[in-house]
Formats: sequence, C-alpha cells, structure tokens
Amino acid sequence: MKCNLSEFSIEDLIAELEKRGYEVHRPHPTTLARRKQRTNRTFPVISRSGRSYVATNGRLYGEISPNQQRQADAGYWRVGEAIRAANLPMTVAVAGTVERIYEVNSWSPHGDKWVAALGALLTDNDLDTRYPDYPYRYGDDCPTRNGGAYRPETY
Repeated sequence: MKCNLSEFSIEDLIAELEKRGYEVHRPHPTTLARRKQRTNRTFPVISRSGRSYVATNGRLYGEISPNQQRQADAGYWRVGEAIRAANLPMTVAVAGTVERIYEVNSWSPHGDKWVAALGALLTDNDLDTRYPDYPYRYGDDCPTRNGGAYRPETY
C-alpha cells in the first residue's frame, strides 16, 4: 500500500501517530525558531543610543564626527559566517531611527572581530531597486537594545 505523505500537513501526521499510541518528540520552540532563522537572510544592524564617548585606549564609540563616523560604523564586530558570506547592506540606527544604510563589499578579520569594507551609502531608491524586500528604509523605527550596538537581524 502506497501513501503520498505530501498530501498531509506535519501536524496532521503527528496527530495521527499520537492517536495510534506513538510518542512523538517535538523540538523545543526555540530550536524551531533557530531552524527557521537559518532559512532567512541575516544582515548586520548597528543600533546606537546617540551618545558618544572615547575609551581609555583612545578608541571612539557611538555617534562621532562625520569624518570618523564611517570608520566607527565599519567597526570591530563579532560577525558570524552567514553575514560575512552574504554581504547584505548594513543598517545603522541612531536613537531608534534608521540614519544610514551602507553597501557592504566584504569583511576583514581583526583579531576575534571583523571590520566591514563599506561601499556607498544606499538611498531608499537604491534599496527599492536592488534590495526590494530589505526590511529597513531611512527614518524607520529600529529600537536600540541593551547588550551592545551590533545586533544581526533576519528577513
């Protein structure tokens, strides 16, 4: 007897197995969420509070002079392999609002962190043309979160 399982949803098949007395192990919801994220595109987001400061080693952090801002945005980030391979645009939000979106040409290692080789600042028109499903545009809400400026997202 043949059965085409593609005609049934996973939930229907699990329900049928449980009805027949089988114990079905379901992955934890966070495991399912991580699996789903792996199928999405991951891109870098830098979310700054809007403040600036200089560390004891002289390194500048946050929103600084326009001449140095690009270098700070390229930063020293703990960037995963998926982001480095994709080279999708980098969104920079300041005080909860998208201020800059850069083209990313490549990533270079710097110790245990990475520095982006940033290309041009992309306009909303560039994004609409080249990345129509990119989730951010200038002026969009992009809330600052605790735990550091770098926080990758997926779409």
